[in-house]
Amino acid sequence: MYHLLIADDEESIREGVADFVRKNCPAWEVVALACDGKEALELVRKTLPDAILTDITMPHMNGLDFLENVRNILPEAKLLVLSGYDQFEYAVQALRLGVEDYLLKPLDTSKLIDALDVIASKLEEDKLRWMQIEQLCEDTKKTNEMELQRYFHAALSGGTLPELSAENASFVQSESTYYCVLCDGPKENEKSLESLLQQRLYGTARIVSLRVGTPGQQVFVVCAQCKESAGFFLRLNHVLTAIAVLYKRMMKCNVHFFIGCIAEQPEKLALSYHQCRRASLYTFPEQAAPVTTYEDVLASKLLPCPVLKENLVRDIVVAAQCENRGEFMRMCDELFSWFVQEEIRDAKFIRMCVLSLCYGIMQKPARETQISYYEFTNFQEEIMAAGSMEELRACFENFVALYWLRKQEEKKPAKTLTKRVNQVVQEHIADVDFSLDDVAAELFISPNYLRQLFKQETGQTFTEFLTAQRMQLAHVLLGNPQSKVCDVAQQVGYADSRYFSVCFKKFYHETPSEYQMELNDERN
Repeated sequence: MYHLLIADDEESIREGVADFVRKNCPAWEVVALACDGKEALELVRKTLPDAILTDITMPHMNGLDFLENVRNILPEAKLLVLSGYDQFEYAVQALRLGVEDYLLKPLDTSKLIDALDVIASKLEEDKLRWMQIEQLCEDTKKTNEMELQRYFHAALSGGTLPELSAENASFVQSESTYYCVLCDGPKENEKSLESLLQQRLYGTARIVSLRVGTPGQQVFVVCAQCKESAGFFLRLNHVLTAIAVLYKRMMKCNVHFFIGCIAEQPEKLALSYHQCRRASLYTFPEQAAPVTTYEDVLASKLLPCPVLKENLVRDIVVAAQCENRGEFMRMCDELFSWFVQEEIRDAKFIRMCVLSLCYGIMQKPARETQISYYEFTNFQEEIMAAGSMEELRACFENFVALYWLRKQEEKKPAKTLTKRVNQVVQEHIADVDFSLDDVAAELFISPNYLRQLFKQETGQTFTEFLTAQRMQLAHVLLGNPQSKVCDVAQQVGYADSRYFSVCFKKFYHETPSEYQMELNDERN
């Protein structure tokens, strides 16, 4: 059964034609109805119909503009026009777009049946023709195919090209133009992809399939025996788009193709392959077109740089800093929808936008020590390596979840590093020569790094912290009226009791002796 999409701004006509087709055309299923060209284009991408019946005069996007867009999305779809205008110029434009028939309103239903029967016959003929060509491809013996694969492997890597047998040398040295095509799709479909490509380009090009790059990626060298490179390039683009549509329609999987520059000689294929890889990394799979050329990427990079909406940035940062989980998730939806609505396809730019939001969340009035440098740099690497919009969003949400966790920990009286340092200090508080170097040695951390971390976590230098701990202990020990100042000084790590007294007065604004006298007066 073939799939039909109907687009017309008059509901009665749209629904009436659909009902008629369902009742009288058993070979056809109406898969979508659209009230204007814009809606129809969205439904074309979703339903991938075999044929489209459209009015010409529709709001938002007229039928002819709609069909011109369809040609880029579904190059092999059959097109029908249903119009209330019997105008020659409309008919000429429709024919230029490859329309199968031009039907007039009020609709003669017998002509609609005839038109759909003709289209169904053509679709059947196409299937039969592809099967016959596929058989021809299988019957045609490929001479020294492995030799050609080794040859083009060397060409892609920029290495020295090996010698070829006489027949292959004659083939390579003929008036061929070379195209490097990188395919990103399910690994199990490698053989069928090669067969489809060879089938669709039969008689105009020879395909050499290579295993290069990461799993799931396949590289084809297309050797075109065609002097008109521009015409063949358009045909190649058309064929690759049709194959991608076929995979999505029949196998429910996405296949993306990336084309580098035209290579006039095999030696230039290395550059073409490099450009294929650059094109494949430019955008996320969810946003990638079925076919992307390196020139498409260059053209996109010349467009004005978009800027995130100020209110969107502000609301995301505030929601994260205030730990408003519901609002944060809602704003995340809006953020990633904005990328799609604005048709922003540069994956690196999108990653950098998300990373800038992470920096914004960590800035004041948020506290400065929630997430460690190590944790943040790990998140930065994960964000910049995210392979899809879904993965990128998960990274962002994980970052904010960790930020919230650290904020909760911030409310606790002591942190992990401070506890570890304080434990070592208490064990050695009487050691006169005890210093930060001794703590660093016990914790297996370099002194400079420990000094930096300790300052970040406590807001104090280690010396200030050690002095405070010694003074607090001395304050307790001096509470015993039998304690002598010189003994207490030694117990808290001071060899010189006079220097200890100076430090004590600076900390408590009275000398140790004065403090003991006050305690005695209170007791009496």
